[in-house]
Amino acid sequence: MRTMTYERSGRTNTAAQALRVEGLKHLWVLEQGEVVLERDLTPDEAQALAPLVEEASQQPAPVVLVPPAGDPDGLAVTLAFEDEESPRVRLAAKQLPAKGAGPHYDALLSMLDALLTRELHVRAPRHAHVVLPHELRQEE
Repeated sequence: MRTMTYERSGRTNTAAQALRVEGLKHLWVLEQGEVVLERDLTPDEAQALAPLVEEASQQPAPVVLVPPAGDPDGLAVTLAFEDEESPRVRLAAKQLPAKGAGPHYDALLSMLDALLTRELHVRAPRHAHVVLPHELRQEE
């Protein structure tokens, strides 16, 4: 099995986040290109990913994939195999998981996005909190 990278990037002031899977055995989570987590895939994760990766890898690789025009406030996702010249998927998205790459890729993008989100949340959980009216300030 090959190495595959799923990357999502958001607005200009947010970090690019990526998930790299090597041979359905090992994964890395990256933020701004820096590895923030490294671990082996669980047997369940590998078993769930295997048919989706196999299906995607049987699709013809694009010769050149031109990035879609998008605005700086949008989201973008990229799916690439390391031994190919061009990414397999590059999509502008209004929300995650991204859809519109076709049935072979949408399920894989959804699973990779969920895995990346889960790993980032485990690393740095975000908690919603209420802002009470007396905590709001007016600008002077």
